Amino acid sequence: MTRKIFLHAALTLVALAGPAFAQGPRRPDVDYPRLRAALHELREARRELHESRDTWPPGHRERAFRALDDAIDSVKTILSVNDVDNFRGVDRTPDYYKRFNDYPRLRAALGDLRDARDELRTATADFRGMKERALDDIEVAIGEILILTRGGDRGRGYDRDRNRFPGPR
Repeated sequence: MTRKIFLHAALTLVALAGPAFAQGPRRPDVDYPRLRAALHELREARRELHESRDTWPPGHRERAFRALDDAIDSVKTILSVNDVDNFRGVDRTPDYYKRFNDYPRLRAALGDLRDARDELRTATADFRGMKERALDDIEVAIGEILILTRGGDRGRGYDRDRNRFPGPR
């Protein structure tokens, strides 16, 4: 009787553990800290852009919103993030942003997007076919942020009457 119980317990153990051993050793999840930082700063840059009272040439702000949204969607998909609003990709103190004279979140996002682009280029994974799209979306977002930060001059903004930015002071 004891032999049957022992045999039954051993077979149950093998049956339960079998699938785990059949899959082989589990690979640790790869972390992409630069992509995580970029996603965090993209969200904050979008918020800064939304709250900004500065004026840019017609269409620039809207194109920047679309570019930021596309980059957010691509990076979010790669990182398998469901809720971007509650996502914490990086912890930075307010002192980190003081080094930027204007548009601190846009400028932080610009640097993090450049780092994320490099991290994504060197990654061996294809991310379920999303790698190339994400690289394209990141490039467009970088370009749009550059246009806004180079063209916008806090407090002097775009002159709609003259259809240009003011000249040097």
